[in-house]
Order: sequence, then C-alpha cells, then structure tokens
Amino acid sequence: MKSDPLIGLVKQLGGSRRNALLNWCQNKLSCYNGVEVTNFSSSWNDGLALCALLHSYAPSCINYVQLKSANVKQNFQLAFEAAEKLGLHLGNDDVLSDLIATDRPAWQIVYGLVINIYKHFEVEPVNNNNNNNNNNNNK
Repeated sequence: MKSDPLIGLVKQLGGSRRNALLNWCQNKLSCYNGVEVTNFSSSWNDGLALCALLHSYAPSCINYVQLKSANVKQNFQLAFEAAEKLGLHLGNDDVLSDLIATDRPAWQIVYGLVINIYKHFEVEPVNNNNNNNNNNNNK
C-alpha cells in the first residue's frame, strides 16, 4: 500500500488534505506577483501559479518575471516543459489542453498536479535522505 504524501502536511497544518495543500500553496506562493491562490480551479487558470510553484524550487527553469497572465497557453506549456526537465511528468497533451481550454480548470486536475509537485519536491527528497541515512548506518 502506498503511503499518503500529504499525511505530514495535514499533521503540520491541520484540516483536510485539500485544505492543507491549499494552505501550503498559499504560503509557498505568497511572494509572487500576479498569483493569488484561493482554490484549485480559477486561481490556476492562467498558468502563473503553476509556473510560480515550479520556479520556487528551480528558478533557473522558469523566468517568472517575464511571464504574462494573458499568455495562458505559453505559461502552461512552459510549466509542463520545466517540470519534465526536473524529472516530473505532469501529464499528457490532453491534460494540458484541458487546463488551457477553460477559465475554471477542473479542481481535480489542478489538485493532482500540485500533489505531484509537492510529493516530488517535499516528500521524495526526505524519503531519499532517510534511505541514505539508513544505508550509511548499516555500513
């Protein structure tokens, strides 16, 4: 059985899994101009929040200050390309098309993307460090 990547976040921030992840996003993205995350749908509709979230971990992959809210397709494409460079697959062309096609992307899609980003940058590095420490202790 796979462990829930949000267990630690829920313990830390309280509330439901979705609210804990939303609070984490709000904290992570509070310093980004043009990004105000209040939900997992319309707050992500121009691609800026997704780009900002990836930029917060890998600033060299996305030049955030040059992004424009009006360039929805380019913003989402850039986010997906940057994620791939970072070893994170966000989804196929259908997911990308769904995000671009509407002002209110399905919250389940955005929520899934954000969980994958959280897991990739916050959970897996911790697990890898714990495994490395366990391996070093066994030597």
